[in-house]
Amino acid sequence: MRPPRDPATRILFIARRVPEPPDFACRPFEGDGGYTAYYHRVWQVLTGLGYPVATTSQCRTLFGMSPSNVDLVFSLYNRMPINNPEVFVASVCEFLGLSHVGAPPNTRALAEDKWLSKLTARAIGLPVADGAIYASLADLEKPPHFAGPYFVKNRFGAASEGVSEKSVQDDWDGAAKVAAALIGRGMSVLVEAYAPGIDITVPVLGGETPMMLGVVRPRSDRIGGIITEDLKRDDPLGYEMAESDPILTDQLAVDVTALWAAAGPMDYLRLDYRLDPATGQRTFLEFNICCHIGRSGAICLAAAQWGWSQADILGHVVEYSLTRQRAHTEARRWVL
Repeated sequence: MRPPRDPATRILFIARRVPEPPDFACRPFEGDGGYTAYYHRVWQVLTGLGYPVATTSQCRTLFGMSPSNVDLVFSLYNRMPINNPEVFVASVCEFLGLSHVGAPPNTRALAEDKWLSKLTARAIGLPVADGAIYASLADLEKPPHFAGPYFVKNRFGAASEGVSEKSVQDDWDGAAKVAAALIGRGMSVLVEAYAPGIDITVPVLGGETPMMLGVVRPRSDRIGGIITEDLKRDDPLGYEMAESDPILTDQLAVDVTALWAAAGPMDYLRLDYRLDPATGQRTFLEFNICCHIGRSGAICLAAAQWGWSQADILGHVVEYSLTRQRAHTEARRWVL
């Protein structure tokens, strides 16, 4: 873990209800699942590291920026009312020649599409469950090519949007009704073969080689131990370190290396799985870039066992992101 090399690095921090001038106060918002406090804490840590941090809750602010007045865009804006907002911010930054935390837009797009990321994972050797996509009510007339039980979820979207206890269905009749309700909400739907067991997540930091921090279990009291939208947004149960035998740890490390080779580099991410403790079978679900990096989240919990604080993590992410993009940034300035 390396400390910030250049505390003069100018950061533009973008998020919904981010702390803003003149007082940079934390402004709680009912129903926001504690996100305002989370953003305020990230702002405190970044400024505490010595970085000059400008903030905005409007992505339009980007269009007034240039490499002459900001060195790095740190966006946690993943709930805009448009399709794939993570890809939007990264793409705008690429167009404007701005370095940005996360990954290039093509990699962000891959991560946000749970169907394409599943196909990619299968192609590089990660174990995944069978799946099928449904974009319209007419599509639901044809059941998947695999038998139930099924798990029904939003093909896109952050914070497990659309996932509830109804997502687990024994037969196609039930699954089709849940899928129809999501399609009615404007979602494209991914139906998977339900994987029994528990959820685990593997936090990773970027570097010359990816750094796997450990294996974390999100707590759940829902049917099948699944993580629903309300659990993800309000996080009442939190996370705990999961027991991981050497065989599983080695398998996960191989997965991380394979994903990194195919889609990296990335500044920080999580790989999410279902794990069947009875058989040791792991099933890859998705990977998340610019995921929750708060003190109570999986990344900081896993990092704490190595003696690393949230400040250590954020400092590393900023410096690695700048290093990752430095050569490309110079080329873009020449082109522009």
